[in-house]
Amino acid sequence: MPSPRGAAKRKSNKSESEVTELRARLQELEETLEAIRSGGIDALIVSGVDGDQVFTLQGAEHPYRVLVESMNEGAATLTATGDLLYANRCLAEMVGIGLEQLIGSPLRERIRNCDVADFDACLAHARIEPQKLRCDLETAKGLLSVYLSLSPLRQHDFNGICMIATDLTQQKLREAELAQEVGQRKRAEEALLQEEQSLRELSGRLLRLQDEERRRLARDLHDSTGQKLVALTLEMGMLETQLAAVSPAVAKTLEECRQLADEVTTDIRTLSYVLHPPLLDEAGLSSAAQWFVDGFVRRSKIHVDLNLPPNLGRMPQDLELTLFRILQESLTNVHRHSGSTTADVRISIADGQVTLEVKDAGKSPISVSLGQKSVELLGVGVRGMQERVRQLGGRLELRSGADGTVMRATLPYTSLQ
Repeated sequence: MPSPRGAAKRKSNKSESEVTELRARLQELEETLEAIRSGGIDALIVSGVDGDQVFTLQGAEHPYRVLVESMNEGAATLTATGDLLYANRCLAEMVGIGLEQLIGSPLRERIRNCDVADFDACLAHARIEPQKLRCDLETAKGLLSVYLSLSPLRQHDFNGICMIATDLTQQKLREAELAQEVGQRKRAEEALLQEEQSLRELSGRLLRLQDEERRRLARDLHDSTGQKLVALTLEMGMLETQLAAVSPAVAKTLEECRQLADEVTTDIRTLSYVLHPPLLDEAGLSSAAQWFVDGFVRRSKIHVDLNLPPNLGRMPQDLELTLFRILQESLTNVHRHSGSTTADVRISIADGQVTLEVKDAGKSPISVSLGQKSVELLGVGVRGMQERVRQLGGRLELRSGADGTVMRATLPYTSLQ
């Protein structure tokens, strides 16, 4: 009967033998991997459920293997079923494990955030034509977002798949930075739009306040200052009559003063009407435009041809006031800047829009660009016209050339009739 000590000794010898065998196999595997990378072997036998398969590694492919090993992207050769037959060092570093553990393992086990059926379908199609797949790889440090490029690899009796894995970490960081930058720009644009809207609202309010102040001044000049001047003229007329027989010289002086008072009264009345013509509120744009053009011709000696549509009825107050102010400013610019002796004014209605056009025959074109640097010669009036038109959703066009200047304002037309 064998002693217990002998049995233990045989068991120990067996364990040492198994360890020695495992070390030898591991050494052989490491040498095989090194030979594969260096091109030192020409073929590799892989045992599987379908039996042994021989994969040849031609010596002429050695330069390509060296190139693949030096790539900054993960590269691998897969079997048709997705097992890793070869991988470069970069792919092993991406996954975070040794090559000896990576080679021979199924790639499917490391795919995350991708449906298994979709991955298998991608593999199946990659045997025929190149495929692209974005997914995550499970690594020793967690999930790694990658972009897989799969292409068919056919060589001799081998039908496999060539895979390139691109690390998307930096790309995702750039995408996040880009998204943040886009968000900042969008917020800046929104803030700018809000500021612009606030400025437009403020500008519109200032225009309304300006019109209200003009209306008040016109009323005060007409009802107060004008009436006092009329009373003064009457008193001087009475004194002139009383002193005619007593002192002809004084009566003559009073007559001259009365005439000056009459002229001042006329000027005050004209100023009052120019500030805000009562006809605009009482009879509408048609009558107010005709009155203003008649007075402009009389004062400036410029012939104006006024063409009004026969169906020009009453319009909303803001629209009539805007058209009248543009007419005023345009004819004032003709008088001050163009040197033209004639002007054409035309108001037309078509396609739901009302258009006011003022044209002169000036020989010296002036700067009329609507940009920020080209309206100085026309003063702040052009900016006022622009803002009035913008407030009502219209557009203002100015064109200057050798044959004169054309101002055209087009606004949405609304009739009150």
